[in-house]
Amino acid sequence: MNCCKCGGAVVYPEGLNGEKICAKCGIVLESTPSLRSFSQWVPEWFSNWNEQDSETLKEWLTILRSVSCQLNIPNFPYREEAARTIRSQNICLSKSQKLSKNKRATVAALIHIVLKEYDKIRSIREISKELSLDKKLVLKQVWTLNKTLNQNRTQTMIQRKTSSDYLREKGGKIPFDREIFFEAEKTLLYIKGSGGNPIGVAAGALYFVCKEKTKISKEEIGRVFGISHRTVYANEVRIRKLLASKALIKSTPIITCT
Repeated sequence: MNCCKCGGAVVYPEGLNGEKICAKCGIVLESTPSLRSFSQWVPEWFSNWNEQDSETLKEWLTILRSVSCQLNIPNFPYREEAARTIRSQNICLSKSQKLSKNKRATVAALIHIVLKEYDKIRSIREISKELSLDKKLVLKQVWTLNKTLNQNRTQTMIQRKTSSDYLREKGGKIPFDREIFFEAEKTLLYIKGSGGNPIGVAAGALYFVCKEKTKISKEEIGRVFGISHRTVYANEVRIRKLLASKALIKSTPIITCT
């Protein structure tokens, strides 16, 4: 199957039942179908653009899709983490002539940095070879990109991370089905505003889902999130009680006095 726009080869990063993307121009020919159990819940995908996005941002995301497909990078969490960085640092990336002059090399450098953060290291030499890029150029972009992101880190850290942010950041390091992540994200949305430490709440929500569907232990989740297994368990118990109380309130009939 070839792209209807440029004639390039179409790849299937999520398998034959997933979205179809042109590896050359990055256009999405067919979107990934929604899971039946989440037909009423649409998660935020940072790599998808909308009408409000600028043409420059769309260009960055298009290049990211193309590069990710060529490198066979999974959509979640690696491509989404790179897309989130592009969105949050869009102004800085666009203003930097060194980074915007060769966006393809910059995106390759960003993917290298993201993979390294998830302990999925792919060398600059390998990435450059796969993308037919100059290794020295990609290495230079890595250095420039790291410097640019570090300069803006203080401003970014002022905004407190939410439990969903921690779930994406930490949870992606644990191998499990995407459906489990969706369920944990849905749980966090359902108990939103209930308070608690965001990182502990994220770990508790993930364990609440994993406990019923996988063999991933609270010790493993605690190690990845950087907290004790007791904290994971305490938050899971709290979330379980919150969900039970919400379900009870919802099912209780309203009695009116006449």
